[in-house]
Amino acid sequence: MRATKLIFILIVVLVALFGLNYIRLSLQQASTVAPPGQAPSVESAPVRVYGLVEPMGREIYVGPLQSKRVTAVKVTEGDQIATNDVLVQLDDDVEQNSLQVAKANHQVEIARLALLKDDLRRKREMYAGKSISEFEVNQSELSVKLQKEVVNTAFAALELEKSRLAQLTLRSPADGVVYKMDVRVGELITPNDYSRIVIGDNQKQVRLFVEAFWRDRLAVNDKFTIRDGTTKETVGTGTLVSLLPYMGERDFRTEDSLERTDIKYQQAIVALETVTDVPVGLFVQAELVSDLDRDLSSR
Repeated sequence: MRATKLIFILIVVLVALFGLNYIRLSLQQASTVAPPGQAPSVESAPVRVYGLVEPMGREIYVGPLQSKRVTAVKVTEGDQIATNDVLVQLDDDVEQNSLQVAKANHQVEIARLALLKDDLRRKREMYAGKSISEFEVNQSELSVKLQKEVVNTAFAALELEKSRLAQLTLRSPADGVVYKMDVRVGELITPNDYSRIVIGDNQKQVRLFVEAFWRDRLAVNDKFTIRDGTTKETVGTGTLVSLLPYMGERDFRTEDSLERTDIKYQQAIVALETVTDVPVGLFVQAELVSDLDRDLSSR
């Protein structure tokens, strides 16, 4: 009985000693200062930059010079277009009437000039026969000269009306494709609506915003894999064609007016080579093809 009690006490003491030793080691380990972590290496990290898809040479916005209602839409999104193709026709009833008035006025002034020239011819003949004085001939010559100026003024007014009328036919300034046609017949379109009609080159490019720490990793002719910035699905490949010689800055601010992050960046242009139907304005991620990938793809 006494031996059993002694063994029990011994076991309790051993368990207590083991527990105290475990607690001591845990506290000692917790109080030990962790070694400083290794800073990530930019040189070994894959180069990933972000940007937007746009037509090669950037998009072209087409808009009116004055507020008018749309009377006809001649193209739809995705149509191939050539320079001077009609895109949209605006209401031109007032301008058509003004043009007809200017044409009629021009014709009246031309007819009046013809009459004055005929009168001058007759007066010169009469002056040769000594029937009238030189003063009357000079007066007639002056009238013809003044009427020529009136005809020129009427012609200038006619050309002005033609120009005003032409402004109401929105035409394509370049060959390419219609990327956006957000207008409808009957709508009022204003000069502030310039972004509702967008055209551009058939070939597309990506305008990348390269953070300063990637600048030394990029060079012209580098190859990139282009992925959708949201889904990360591969949409094509491209080649870096230019690094624009300007460093910009972006300010990222929160609701706290004292909190902000300033990021330096340089713009770069990647010409898309193999693409699917990538929409203009798509936010994309461009990953630099590594040297190893280049070697594997060239084999």
